[in-house]
Amino acid sequence: MSIKSKIVFMTFALLFALGAVIVCAAVMAFYHDKELLIAGNNASVVAFEKQINTDIAELEKNAMDLALMGEIYFHKDKQQDIGEFSTAQILKNYPNSMGNGIYFLPYKVYENQEISCIHAVWNDDKQISMLPSCSNSTFDYFKQNWYAEISKGLQKGQVVSWARPYKSTQLGILMTTVGAGIYDKEDLVGMATVDWELDTILKAIVKIKPTPNSFVLFADKANDYIIATTEPGIDNSIIMGKSLNAIKWYSEQLKEGVYFDYNGIKYIPYIKQLNNGMFLIVNVPLVELFDNALHHLGVLLSVLLISILLIVWVLYKILKSNINQPIDTLTNIAQEISQGNLEKTIYINEPAELAKLASAFNKMKTDIKTHLTELAKVSAEKERMASELAIAKTIQDSALPKDFPKNEYFELLASMIPAREVGGDFYDFFPIDENRYGLVMADVCGKGITAALYMMSAKTAIKNMLQAGYSLKEAINKANNSLCNSSAPLMFVTAFIGILDLKSGNIEYVNAGHCTPLYKPDNEYKYLDVEKNMVLGVKPDYDYKVEQLKLKENERLFLYTDGVTEAQTTESEFFGEERLLKILNKEKLPISKTLEYVHNNIREFIKEASQFDDITMLIVEFYHKKVD
Repeated sequence: MSIKSKIVFMTFALLFALGAVIVCAAVMAFYHDKELLIAGNNASVVAFEKQINTDIAELEKNAMDLALMGEIYFHKDKQQDIGEFSTAQILKNYPNSMGNGIYFLPYKVYENQEISCIHAVWNDDKQISMLPSCSNSTFDYFKQNWYAEISKGLQKGQVVSWARPYKSTQLGILMTTVGAGIYDKEDLVGMATVDWELDTILKAIVKIKPTPNSFVLFADKANDYIIATTEPGIDNSIIMGKSLNAIKWYSEQLKEGVYFDYNGIKYIPYIKQLNNGMFLIVNVPLVELFDNALHHLGVLLSVLLISILLIVWVLYKILKSNINQPIDTLTNIAQEISQGNLEKTIYINEPAELAKLASAFNKMKTDIKTHLTELAKVSAEKERMASELAIAKTIQDSALPKDFPKNEYFELLASMIPAREVGGDFYDFFPIDENRYGLVMADVCGKGITAALYMMSAKTAIKNMLQAGYSLKEAINKANNSLCNSSAPLMFVTAFIGILDLKSGNIEYVNAGHCTPLYKPDNEYKYLDVEKNMVLGVKPDYDYKVEQLKLKENERLFLYTDGVTEAQTTESEFFGEERLLKILNKEKLPISKTLEYVHNNIREFIKEASQFDDITMLIVEFYHKKVD
């Protein structure tokens, strides 16, 4: 290829590279604009949501204040005029409500009077007046739907209870009512209610229109009740009060910010839950929401691409007229370097730009030599580490027994799922004599071959001391002293060590700083209340406390390492002891399937997250058969 062709090629390569960078920058700016638009619309909806929730909170406080006044009225004078005065005074403090009242159960206020209520309302002149049918005791509120719905909630122990939205027969407006209980000690004797006009909210909802074809749904989800929608083509007077199933695009799986298709148009929903069970959904067409962002993207790309074309044309002229000979020199020497000649030095003095490029080539050559040297060191280190990990894994695998006992006295299973880096988890089980069996679950701090070797030391020390005929306390103390005297600094072991008596089912055990084990009496697992002694290998002559657990027929003991409870998701949420207990008690599984079931639940929990520690478990079930 000629020098001229190279210049042309370099120029267009630069054009392509710069064009790609510009496109990426423009696309990033577009997505940033999208996020700002989504966040801006969400902020306006959130502001409306907060205002409604503030009104709801004030109405609920109004109801509770009025309920307190109702209790005073019930226990004191019970004079109608005093009650009406107090009710009116409370209404003045809450101008957002339509009215409020107190309603007593039949014959609770007066033995010969079934109906007893007081209700204050705002009239058209913004003055407070009393409901006449309450004043003359003719209002049969027991037959009102709102009364029955609020009573039902209060009888369930709710502090406040909301009625379904309804159309006032007297005023012809959409409203709802909230109530709080009036009590005589612990007995419900009545309720205090506050009325809320929903028509004012509906007028505000109509104004929520982030884009020309956006629409809103306002509904009571708890009671499956449509209050209003601004969706084009739907008559509110017909759909009001119907189930949410009447809305074609709505489903329980609808999530905020997750697009959905409706009539061939993609919408983004903003879903806001109100404090009284109602909710608000604002649906915005994506094409309208992002129209301005797309326009900005097109303008930005056009301007930037035209600019880069001019820059590349100028660069082409400069390259063509100034670098023919120097490029030949650079090309030849670059070919030598590419063939492995790192001793060649480039000498170019003019033009200044290419002189700098030659200097850069020389530095690159030096850097390559340095990099190759460092790369050789890194490769050797990686090979050493890989070899060490292979040795550590071999040690760990060889230390774990695979022949699990199953006989007429007991059954035992164990598993260890290693992490990517070899750790120090291990389990062990072995006969001590014809009537006793040793059980060990342990975790060595650290990873790699050091941890694996320390694991073997700990495993051997514990097993040898138990099989040598020492008591559990003596065996653990001697094993601890042996590990303390080892040549592995800053290493220690957490362990649960037990001796199962096949005659009685009794387990003597010591918990040396290890995870709390579980056992299963009465068909349900629970955590043992164990004393967590000092870990092994830290404090010589430590006095370990021996505890006992008696297993009855078909009762189990479940041991594990912290790789189970500390398994975590990509969001750093831990599997935890509570989840482990819940999973073990969820299914009544035989011992042969229990460990696999727990491990499958851990994998399902962490999902894409990596396993950072060994997951080691051991389970034993006692059958309580007679031992000769």
